[in-house]
Amino acid sequence: MNATDTQAVIERYFDTMGRGEDFSTFYADDMRWTTFDGATTIVGPSKVRDYITELHNNMPDGENRIVYADGTAYIEGYCADPRDNGAGRIAWCLAYDVADGVITSARLYGELGFLGPVR
Repeated sequence: MNATDTQAVIERYFDTMGRGEDFSTFYADDMRWTTFDGATTIVGPSKVRDYITELHNNMPDGENRIVYADGTAYIEGYCADPRDNGAGRIAWCLAYDVADGVITSARLYGELGFLGPVR
């Protein structure tokens, strides 16, 4: 997919997520989420959706920006570190792979593993 098509998929995905709708419909059947901090791997659309929902519920305020490339969207950002009374920040980067109009995998880099659901 070219960068424009990738951007269209990701923008619809985040719009759906922002409306509180089921964003797992944007995932391939074998969707894989990997969080490198803690070596967490989640497979399957509904399991990935549930993991991301819980991760977002545990993430304090933050900001991010998105860069689009052919078949990949890179999101870099930061959020408050709840272990530091909100004073510290945690930097992170998330890479989404997109093919044939769906998200096939995501890789999260940064020290956010402790914010994910307990497995």
